[in-house]
Amino acid sequence: MADDHVLRLSCTEQGFIDAFRTHGFLSPYIEEAVPAYIRPHAEWFAHAEALNKAGLDAFYRRENEVEGLSSQHPISLSIRMTFRALSACQGALILYHRAMVQEGETLTRNIYETAFWLGYLYKDGPAATRAFINDERKSQKARASYYLEQFASGAYDRNPEIEAQLREQVAELKSKITKADDVPVQEAARRSDLYGYYETYKHLSAGSAHNSLNSLHRYLHRNPDGSYDGHIVGPDPDSLVDALPVLCIGLGITLAMFCTIVALDHPEDELQALLIKTDTMRKAQKAAGGGITTMA
Repeated sequence: MADDHVLRLSCTEQGFIDAFRTHGFLSPYIEEAVPAYIRPHAEWFAHAEALNKAGLDAFYRRENEVEGLSSQHPISLSIRMTFRALSACQGALILYHRAMVQEGETLTRNIYETAFWLGYLYKDGPAATRAFINDERKSQKARASYYLEQFASGAYDRNPEIEAQLREQVAELKSKITKADDVPVQEAARRSDLYGYYETYKHLSAGSAHNSLNSLHRYLHRNPDGSYDGHIVGPDPDSLVDALPVLCIGLGITLAMFCTIVALDHPEDELQALLIKTDTMRKAQKAAGGGITTMA
């Protein structure tokens, strides 16, 4: 741990490590270390917070647009999706303050997925809405089928009435699910004209979305010969150099898509300036040799 971290803690470096081994990220000393994690990336943290604030302003000026619309209308969907993305950004920032990068990137991944769907809603609202509904029907069918399996296996006490209702539900949903409206995230990214960001989404997915060899690899302490001699746990401040810009870019394209879909007579000068600044900051960072070149 760097000296500037130790000087700001009310414990020794070993005490910090021991407390983490006992409490993990619930250790009280993590909160004390937050300023030291933020300091090297203060500009990016401030920029992310400014984007969040501008995004919330854009959102709340448009929330009444849902009046008179169905919950499945493209505008209605886009408003709810955007608020979810803003909440994900706020959650990611809380985690990044504690250098919980792997955990925060799971939320950042969600923001990129939202951007793809918003882009698809803008390009073809009816088709994107059908795909969204189709996915929900598939999810409901899977749940109903699971319950039927539990009844059949004896895990649940038999209930002919409920089982009949579930079979009817499965049959009805199956009749409405169409292959043409089955749109995975990759295809949504392609149809949104945001496919250039899909590589970043896949990078985030491989490293944070679920248990996989790749996502678990980061916990191994590797030796030069490829062997490992223990595990790496704890804060990961070194990875903030990419995590924060990628979060800002993802939120930026999400907000840009949202404001395009729900176009009102309100100036977006502040948000536009922030989006341009995001691009300028990231380009400068990469030109200086910082950050992963294949990431957004």
